Amino acid sequence: MYQKDYIMKMIEQLTMAIATLLGSKSKSKIEECHQMVNEALYDLTGMSEGTLLKLSHKDLISIISGGKETNTEKCLALAEMLKLKADVSKDDSVRSFALYLKSLNIFIELNLAQSLLVQNSNQTINEIIDLIKPYKIPRESNQLLFRYYEFIGQYDKAEDVLFKMITANEKDEIIINEGFAFYNRLKGKTLMDLEGGNLPLDEVIEGLEVYQHLLTIEHKSLR
Repeated sequence: MYQKDYIMKMIEQLTMAIATLLGSKSKSKIEECHQMVNEALYDLTGMSEGTLLKLSHKDLISIISGGKETNTEKCLALAEMLKLKADVSKDDSVRSFALYLKSLNIFIELNLAQSLLVQNSNQTINEIIDLIKPYKIPRESNQLLFRYYEFIGQYDKAEDVLFKMITANEKDEIIINEGFAFYNRLKGKTLMDLEGGNLPLDEVIEGLEVYQHLLTIEHKSLR
C-alpha cells in the first residue's frame, strides 16, 4: 500500500539523485536519469513511457487507482514523476511538453478534488505553467487552468484563461455556460475576496460585458 510518507520520501530521493546527475551535464548521466525515472514510473504504474503518453490524464488517474476512488498518493507520485521525466527530456521539446501537460493536468485534478496531500503543490504547478507558456495549451488543459485559478482565488488569471479560450475559438456550450457561472459566482463574493483575487467588483462587471461582447463577435463571425 502506497503511504504518503513512503511516496514523499521516494520522490525526494529520486529528485535529488536526478538533480545531481543533471548537474554533471554528461550525456551518459542524462541517459541514467531517463532510466531511473522510467523504472520508477514502471514500478508505480506498470506502464512504459510510450503508453503513459498515449493515455489521457483521466485514464491514468483511473487506471492507477484501480478504477475506483482516486488513489491520491499514487496519482501525486505519478504527477511528480511525469514532471521529473519532462525535466530530463528538455532536449526533446515535443516530448517534454506532453509530459509537463500530463503532470499539470493531474496536479490540478487533485487540487480541485481538495486533496490534503496536494495543498503545497501550487509552486510546482506554477513552475510547470511557466515552462509551457511558449507553447499552445490545448483546450482541456485551459479548462483545468480556468477552474484551478478560480479555485485558488486568482480570479484575474481565471478570467484571462476564459478570454483566451473564447478568442481562440476553444469554446462550446459547456465553456460558455462555465463563463457565465464564473461571473455569477464572483458577483456573490465579498469585496475583500474580489480585491484579494485581483478582480474588484467594477472589473467583474466590466469583464462580464467584455465576455458577452466577445461571444457576440464570435457568433456573428460564424454566420
